[in-house]
Amino acid sequence: MMRTNRLLPLFGRWGILLVAVFVLYYIIKAPVSLALSSSQLNDADKANLRNNEGKAGGNKAQGGPLGPAAAAQGFRDQNAQTPLEDPSQFVKHYKPEPPRYSPVDDHFPWLTASGRQPPVPQNHMPPSPHVDEATPLLVGFTRDWPLLLQCVSSYIAAGWPASDIYVVENTGTFGANQRHELSLQNPFFLNHTALRQLGVNVILTPTHLTFAQLQNFYLHTALMRSWRYFFWTHQDVLVFSDEDVKKKDRDHDWDHDPFATLYERSVGLLRYLNGPDMPPWATHFFSYDLFTLVNRDAYLTVGGWDTQIPYSSTDCDMYLRLHWAGYWQPQSEAGLIFDVNVPLKDVGALFRLPGSHARFTGDPVFEPNNDKKQAHLEADRKREEDMYSWVEKEGEAFQHLVEVAGRMQDYKFSGQGLSPKTRPSRQTGGEGEPFYRALEGFESGMDTMSDAGRQVFADKWGHRGCNLLELGIHAKDAWRLEPDWDKTKSSGSDGASWDEDWSKNPSDKVAALGVTS
Repeated sequence: MMRTNRLLPLFGRWGILLVAVFVLYYIIKAPVSLALSSSQLNDADKANLRNNEGKAGGNKAQGGPLGPAAAAQGFRDQNAQTPLEDPSQFVKHYKPEPPRYSPVDDHFPWLTASGRQPPVPQNHMPPSPHVDEATPLLVGFTRDWPLLLQCVSSYIAAGWPASDIYVVENTGTFGANQRHELSLQNPFFLNHTALRQLGVNVILTPTHLTFAQLQNFYLHTALMRSWRYFFWTHQDVLVFSDEDVKKKDRDHDWDHDPFATLYERSVGLLRYLNGPDMPPWATHFFSYDLFTLVNRDAYLTVGGWDTQIPYSSTDCDMYLRLHWAGYWQPQSEAGLIFDVNVPLKDVGALFRLPGSHARFTGDPVFEPNNDKKQAHLEADRKREEDMYSWVEKEGEAFQHLVEVAGRMQDYKFSGQGLSPKTRPSRQTGGEGEPFYRALEGFESGMDTMSDAGRQVFADKWGHRGCNLLELGIHAKDAWRLEPDWDKTKSSGSDGASWDEDWSKNPSDKVAALGVTS
């Protein structure tokens, strides 16, 4: 009993020492083992590399791979990043501040004040009851609310039933506009209340889609809603029924209506295309695809839009594949269609509302000008001033609206681009709001994706540009042709006809696509 008691202090002292030794052993063991194994692997990798380099007829000459360890080491060497000598000395260099624009205003004060749909001009009312055919018109929207408001209003004023118009909100803001969480100055703002007052529908995409993805979403929507045919339009267009062209549609009631509306002529074209003895058709262009009629099943038959070509040149790819599949793609007019990038100061002018004047920021008639056209512009300015009192009492006239729309289109293609000088007000705010994205970064990303899409198109067809028909290229040649340019000197997104302005000269593009009118 006495010996046991004397051993207890001894075990206590040596027990603590043994525990400490075990702990230190296991702490030191892992890093030491890792260091030894790494040293052995590096020695083996160097030996492998020397052996492979020394074999003149060996794997390297035959294109064979190195061993796994050597390959991994080579990858690490190639991707090694030199660390900053002193991270505290890193200095961030900021880009210049983006241009400053004035805030946008309310471009339809009458609608805001009244809260109801404006009266459609006389002789532009849609048929009542509705025609037998379903005539949905899809309008994709990502940003720039004033332009969308103008576009939708112009179709309603031209006789399209508001209940047949579907704005496809492609903002990627997950319902934030529905919940009124975005401000007017946010580029992705969409006024659901105003659209509801106009009587149109809104469909939300699940996230932001590229142009090609959006087109496939249209096809999906048409499938889900059993629309065999549908119309779609860009949001930056301004349309009118042509009051100066007599009705060519055989279905028109000449006794009670002096002209055919854009809607009536569009329905007439749909009936004509589906008439007896007509060839299979896929697309009807009204001003290239600024305004388009689609045969859903034809598009699905050839596989829909190629989403690997997200923006630029994806239209060429789609329409060419339809052409090669034997589908007819004619073009004709249904009304007056203008491609614009500025909104009217008061969209109410489209409805001929008294006091709503057809004017826009940047109109050369009201801008100082020192060139040879000065005298002509002064005469136009005098005529505009003389009309002012008439418009205050009676509203705008058709001829003047078309004249102003023509100037808006010329302004877009004048080469001035968007700047605070050419378009002083623009939506550039929204910082701190849900799903905020800086407009400059968003547009830069789209440009990058457009370049990548042209690269994919060029790799797919072996040629940079849409003129594949004249080269004898066919659908079966996809991904099989060697490039007809030197890829070591320039990429597939450069050169050729990428920058050609199709919408400004739609007849040339339709001809290039082998489309008949």
